Amino acid sequence: MKKTKCTLCGKNKARRKCKIQQDKLICSSCCAKLRNPDCGDCRYFETAKQYQMSKAQKVKKKHFIVEINEEVENAVDDALAFVERGDISKGEEILRELQIQYPRNHMVNYGIGVVNALKGQYDDAIKYFTRTTDIFPYFIEAHFNKAVAYKSKLDINNMVRSFKEVIAIGDPHDDMVQKANSFVVELEQQIMATNNITLEQYFQAQKKFEIAFSNMEKKEWQKAIREFEECLMINKRHPQSYGNLGLCYAQLGRKSEALEAFDKAIEIDPKYEPAIVNRAVIESLDEGEKLEQEGFMSIDYYKDYPLKKKSFVESIHSKLLGG
Repeated sequence: MKKTKCTLCGKNKARRKCKIQQDKLICSSCCAKLRNPDCGDCRYFETAKQYQMSKAQKVKKKHFIVEINEEVENAVDDALAFVERGDISKGEEILRELQIQYPRNHMVNYGIGVVNALKGQYDDAIKYFTRTTDIFPYFIEAHFNKAVAYKSKLDINNMVRSFKEVIAIGDPHDDMVQKANSFVVELEQQIMATNNITLEQYFQAQKKFEIAFSNMEKKEWQKAIREFEECLMINKRHPQSYGNLGLCYAQLGRKSEALEAFDKAIEIDPKYEPAIVNRAVIESLDEGEKLEQEGFMSIDYYKDYPLKKKSFVESIHSKLLGG
């Protein structure tokens, strides 16, 4: 394929459409010379502006050094162009070679993060986006894409934290900042509508739940019960807490309280299968008879089953049959 020369200098390879040059193709060097506020929302101008802002503000943040290398940036552009055309393997090959030579380059790490995200490898994507923001804390695209990766994992806490970072460091008029703000506002509205609590309260309740579940795994039933109850004091519509409360009561031989907890979980979500299954098991016990269960199968029901269109009941049935 014939290389297109820059319409300004006529020497270097043209890689970028320039808005202030009526979308003419120019090289990265001319792009750097021309950059000014008239560039609008051009991502190259935004990245440069973020870099300049970071130099002014880095006394307030941790010390960092950003490697500016136009040649590497061009190579990353080429790799991501392959990715955009659907040739992910070729784009990844270029980025992996760049990684060997430039492991601390924020654009290289960002590119690998994008590839991992497109492949659905969200943990790896988050790892590389985090490396990117560790190197260049003001790289908004990396924070935004990290938030989207957390969203795909249904990790609401980290998703919100990353979106708020975008909002905190970005220009309020920037498209990504506005999208991040919309995500957070919509989530707040949704949680208020379904649970009648704020986003902050939602996270407080989730922290209580995690502590309670940790105590439950250690068979510290009373401690777990207290923490689940504290979670429910904040978020009264949390079926997982009621379901686990039921199991804790059952381990202590408190059948009637266990059944009541399962009933509340099912009342909140009639399709909450763990409570339905466990209630049927506890129903067969006598009051005072303890549930004989050596360990727990730790699941995140809403992530592991409904989201993946799987049935918890069918999975239990399959295990019982040795499938």
